[in-house]
Parts: sequence; structure tokens; C-alpha cells
Amino acid sequence: MTEPTTNIAITDVIKVPPGERGGLRVADPGLIGLLGFVIATLTAQLEHLGLQTEAPVFWVGAVFGGIVQVTAGMLSYFAGDNFHFVVYNAFGWYWIVVPGFLLGEEVGIFEVTSQALGLFALIFAVLALAFVPAGAMHNSVLPVTLAAVSIGLGLQSAGAFSGIAAVGAAGAVSLLVASGLAAYMLLEKFYWRTMGRHVVPVGPPWFSGDANPES
Repeated sequence: MTEPTTNIAITDVIKVPPGERGGLRVADPGLIGLLGFVIATLTAQLEHLGLQTEAPVFWVGAVFGGIVQVTAGMLSYFAGDNFHFVVYNAFGWYWIVVPGFLLGEEVGIFEVTSQALGLFALIFAVLALAFVPAGAMHNSVLPVTLAAVSIGLGLQSAGAFSGIAAVGAAGAVSLLVASGLAAYMLLEKFYWRTMGRHVVPVGPPWFSGDANPES
């Protein structure tokens, strides 16, 4: 008498804890992704508001906004996290391009017009808005953060096209709000991954579905 066969995989019986793949415990790339976003966004908006020069934006933007976020995005690929793979790569490469704009303006090579800068910001404002519904499948804070990014970049785009500094400054304020919300999510994720419990509330998802499970 033969034994009945089954297609149930071992992972269907034994739940793999968050951060573990194939028995190997791995870190959450979102930790450095959020960190890079917070530092780069905060630095850039302080410059937009006239509180510092462009020099820190070049270096901080290239390293924290660019290299760190792209690294987080590529590590999200190996974690099977499609949402953060796209989001961190999109805004990581955004921050690699922005220092190039600043360098071109400084040395007078391949200078970019205000209209071109406005169009570039508008593209990413639309992207951030498109990410909102998917972000709403994770928690309540993430979609609000993405919406604040979209509004901020949209206002800065409008300021670049119109030449009205106050509009761009309003966009900087919205992006500072996004930076603060991202810092809040960073704290929640850090406590969760290091303490094994949700200490900081981020609210329930707005939509149900497969969100590549996150906090």
C-alpha cells in the first residue's frame, strides 16, 4: 500500500518569521531606505527655504538620497518586495540626477532650465501619486507620506514654471511633512525589527490584498 502524496510545502506548515529567508536571518532594507529619504529630503528642503546653501544638498543628496535608496531598492528585489523595489529605486535615481543638475549649474556645463526642472519634478509628483494606492495596502501613514511627496513636488514644479518663489516654498513645507512622516515610519520599523513588537502605531491598511507584508 503506497503512502498518499501531498503538495503541501514545508513553508505552508512552518511560518517563516519576518526577516528570515531560507533559514538565514536578513535585515530589512526599508530601514536604510527610509533613513536615506529622511536625511536627503530634509537637507534639500532647508535649502529651498533659504536656511542653507546648495553644497550640502549635492553631497547628502547623492549619498543618502541616491546611493542609500538605490541600495535599499535593490535589496528589496532580493526580498521579493516589489513595492519598495520600485519606490526606492525611483526616488534613489531621482536623487542621483539632482546633484548632476546642481553640478551643471555650478560649472556651467549642461545647465538645466527652470522649465526642465519643473517638468522633472512634475514627473515624480505623478509617480508618487501613483504609488499612493499600493502604499495604502501597507498602513495608514505610508499613503499620506506619498501624498505629501506628490503635493510637495507638484508645488515645486508649479513654482519652477511660474517663477513664484512662495509656491516652491509651500512645496518645501509639504516635503518637510513627508520627511517627518517617513522618520516616524522609520522609528516604527526599527522598533519592530529590533524589539519584535509594534511600539509606534502607523494605523491599519486602507485596502486589503497582498502588500508584500510590511509594517
